[in-house]
Amino acid sequence: MEFIISVIGATLAVCIAVPATAGAASEYGDLVEKVTTKTLINYVDNYHSKTCGSPTDDYAKKWFYSFKRQKSFANPHHLEAVASLEKAINSPAGAYAVIYTQKNNHNNNSSASLAAVYWTEDGRDDFELSFQQVNKVRRLVVQRKAGSHKQLYFASIASPALQQINSNYRIPEFFLGYTSGSTSQFAIDEIGHNKLLSSNFRTVYPENYSGPQINSDDPGAKWYPEKSGYEDLLDKITTKKLVNYINNYYGKSCGSFGSDYSSQWLTLFERQSRYYERPYHQDAVASLRRAMAYGDYAVVYDQKNNTKPLSPYLISVYWTETKGAFRGLFLGEDSWRSFSIVRSKGINISERLHSAVIASPRLIQNFTNQCDPAFLWGYSQYQVSEVHIREDRHRKLFTSTFDVEYPDGYKGKPIPGDRRNIKYLALGDSFSSGEGDTDKNPATDRKYYRQWTDVNEDKAKGAPKEKCHVSTRSYPYKLANWMGLGSGPSAAWASVACSGATVYDMNWDNSGGYEGQDSPLGRLHGYDNKGVLQKMALNEMIPGRVKQIEFVKKYQPKVITLTAGGNDVGFGKKLVSCVGPESTLGDCVYAKPEMRNRIKSEILEQFERLKSLYEELKTATNNKTKIYVLGYPQFVNGAPDAPCFGRGLLSLSAREREMITNSITYLNNTIKQAAKAAGVKYVDIESAFGDHWLCGNSDRHVNPFLLNEMIVSRIPDLRLPWVEFQESFHPNAKGHADIARAFRKELGGVNPADYKICKNDATTCPDNSATKDNIPAPPYFNVANEQEDIKFTYYKLSNGTATKVQEKYIEIKTSRRPYKPWKKVYVKIYSEPRDLGEIEADKNGEINGSVALPEDLPAGYHTLVVSGEVPDGKKQELYQTILIKGPNLDDIDENGTPDKLQPCGVFAQAANKDEDLDGIDDACDPEITDPILYTARNGKSSLGEDEDRIYLFRNTRAANLTGVTNDYVDKSKNQNNADALVGHTLSEETRGLAFNKLVVMKEADGDIKKGTPIILAKDVSEKCYALKPEDYLSPALKPGSKDYKLRGLIKLNTLPKEVSCEE
Repeated sequence: MEFIISVIGATLAVCIAVPATAGAASEYGDLVEKVTTKTLINYVDNYHSKTCGSPTDDYAKKWFYSFKRQKSFANPHHLEAVASLEKAINSPAGAYAVIYTQKNNHNNNSSASLAAVYWTEDGRDDFELSFQQVNKVRRLVVQRKAGSHKQLYFASIASPALQQINSNYRIPEFFLGYTSGSTSQFAIDEIGHNKLLSSNFRTVYPENYSGPQINSDDPGAKWYPEKSGYEDLLDKITTKKLVNYINNYYGKSCGSFGSDYSSQWLTLFERQSRYYERPYHQDAVASLRRAMAYGDYAVVYDQKNNTKPLSPYLISVYWTETKGAFRGLFLGEDSWRSFSIVRSKGINISERLHSAVIASPRLIQNFTNQCDPAFLWGYSQYQVSEVHIREDRHRKLFTSTFDVEYPDGYKGKPIPGDRRNIKYLALGDSFSSGEGDTDKNPATDRKYYRQWTDVNEDKAKGAPKEKCHVSTRSYPYKLANWMGLGSGPSAAWASVACSGATVYDMNWDNSGGYEGQDSPLGRLHGYDNKGVLQKMALNEMIPGRVKQIEFVKKYQPKVITLTAGGNDVGFGKKLVSCVGPESTLGDCVYAKPEMRNRIKSEILEQFERLKSLYEELKTATNNKTKIYVLGYPQFVNGAPDAPCFGRGLLSLSAREREMITNSITYLNNTIKQAAKAAGVKYVDIESAFGDHWLCGNSDRHVNPFLLNEMIVSRIPDLRLPWVEFQESFHPNAKGHADIARAFRKELGGVNPADYKICKNDATTCPDNSATKDNIPAPPYFNVANEQEDIKFTYYKLSNGTATKVQEKYIEIKTSRRPYKPWKKVYVKIYSEPRDLGEIEADKNGEINGSVALPEDLPAGYHTLVVSGEVPDGKKQELYQTILIKGPNLDDIDENGTPDKLQPCGVFAQAANKDEDLDGIDDACDPEITDPILYTARNGKSSLGEDEDRIYLFRNTRAANLTGVTNDYVDKSKNQNNADALVGHTLSEETRGLAFNKLVVMKEADGDIKKGTPIILAKDVSEKCYALKPEDYLSPALKPGSKDYKLRGLIKLNTLPKEVSCEE
């Protein structure tokens, strides 16, 4: 006989065991059936008023999953226990057994723990399972063999809700044991409630035993959940929009359903209201930037407007500058499930999250009407230890970069902001970024350019100039939508294209020393926080700060699209020269026959650069990415008799248009050949715009020439605020839709991820026959080579402007394009060529000198050309378009008319027409439409209006068309205002609607007369409504005058015929 110690739960029993002997087999024949189980039902009810599980909640196949689970108990040795048990399960020297320990007495006397597990990592030969009897009670015993000193680990599994007072977790998980639990043996007897589920300990059966075998087949050790129970959670607790709309918060309202700040949240963070000027604000901004570069952050939408109590705060931002200090977890069960940001294991308890709050100051304080959200408070004074976004609360997660531990079996969406699965990356220049989308979103009164891509420099605050102008209506967005890649922080794609990008900004050349776009030094030059800004750019997909290929290396997309080459041949600078005031002196210099070979040579030079770029992109992705190279669309009508004066074109002669269209064709041929040589897919979009180009259909899909502050830098009042010069000659939103359609047509409607670029299903297939020597050239360039082989390249030779009389000399410098040392270079200026003198290159071949400007040089644009030999003896011409200003600050274009009186600004010939009656001369109007009779929008708090209401205005310039005269126009805030207030929404049922668009009825529909302005608006659920103004044909009266009364907008029961919110 021997002593047996039985440890089950907290019970310790010492018994005298009688081993099974020969001839006693019949005594154990039914024991296995009595002391084993095939299920692990987790069901205890009325246990200290708590209930867990159900009669069908079986853990027989998932007990090990529960063992690995640790959501509530937080046992410090849990991970070690899991690793030890896994070793016992998977090692030939290991052994384990699972015991069902639960008993439901339907009261406080229940045995609540679900199961106990006993194991040894390497002592399989030291233990055995035998059949024994103690005091006539039969049992199965696992015990240590004589002479061994091995111990068994044991641990228990239980539902936290049954073991902890404040826990709501009902799914069983690791409870206690391992280092706190070991024994040399254990037993399961026939009169107790414990049952053996499985055991792979060596079993010694009694002699003549004919009963069932001990179950050693345990599917629970290998089971993995098919789902996690959190699959739908993110649909319930995340948002793609950050809508600022609060209705009647203590009598105050701000915003509308359309006031979405999802692409501007950081801009809001960096903005302070003068009523909430925090001395630590700039420190908070710097800290958040560092977190976006090297740490983690999350943005949470706080606002609640639909049910009381309202929550006026727009968003909260949480961040840490230490990467990995906090992590994201899926916690909770049932209706209190959450995504939580908690401190990572092993991180000091003193580590906390910074937090900050952004909201409309008007809602928080009584002495301001500022509804535009701004930074209110936060940073080190407002730290938290963890963040919980629960499904039973109103807060929503917008984005998060914290590392996430997804639950086992999770099949749901990734956390928004998780960029580990980027399928598509758009690279390129302005034709890919969306430069030229000059429209304003009526809900936000801002352009559609994405956050971080339309920012003016503020060096004092560490903020560089960011003018990549990535529009959310550009063709990559349309392609991504077609590919089903989502939008917002959850999108599986990104665009890092940047206006002005050259091949140098996309390739590997000098990547380590790169300081961003914008020649010659880069937009980040001189910034102490350059490293932070560049690392932040890589994490946040901010273009223009790092080489575009760095994004490719980091994210390894499956598909790449790009446009490149246009800026390398200085195409935009040539266009300025041709369409601008220089052209009034005759054809621009680039359109003259003697320039054809220079332009041809400049385009041809791009072949090797483009081919190398495509090959570097292939290398960066290990040839696993499908690369689609787009050409450029023809954007101007090349027909000799095309109408090309006015309408924002100033003038484009037939020869100039001939040069433009032939140059685009030849550049596209060069791009196509380089793509073919590199083995990537060329996409032909040359005819994408059809007749909707410049000098064609009046419904233009391309912007004409747009003036900018550069031209009138000495007269700020003349700047046209709605446009920027770089947006000229680029597709608008309609043009980008054209490009997307042309792309899709080129692929035969096949998704770019699935399209077969090569016959053998490879992603690339180089063609060695595609060389520089056999690129097709348009007949325009097939002219006799009357000049030497000259390298013709755009270069920033000077600061770009000079004022006559005041500046008699212009300084010229070069660095990256050296000439032959100690050799003279020669300087000329066009349009009509004039010699300006010569300068001697220094020992490095660089130029640093000045030449005199002729006193009789006319004001306007001119082309500066520096000619000389490069070190290998070949000729090089560097050119730059510069602006020469007249000395009279009131008439810098020297045309005799004060600059302030010129409708289109200086150097621009007005058409003296305004066909659409928008107050902008047609010669400089970015878009000419049918006459504008009415306009509508949501209110602006800056004008004292209610953002929760929609306002309708009548254009008094169109009085002859509307038939209404004597309208009162409020000019108190703008002397040029010509819009008369017709009315605005008044009723509560129309309050909070977001303006969508305005239509003027072309035909009568019931009691709605022809010519009636109808406003279309949407509610929070995106439902479309139509609003009709009251008494809109009566003149608008001055508030407070006789007979004045508020006029409202009536919501119609149905939409008028052929009218909807859809485009």
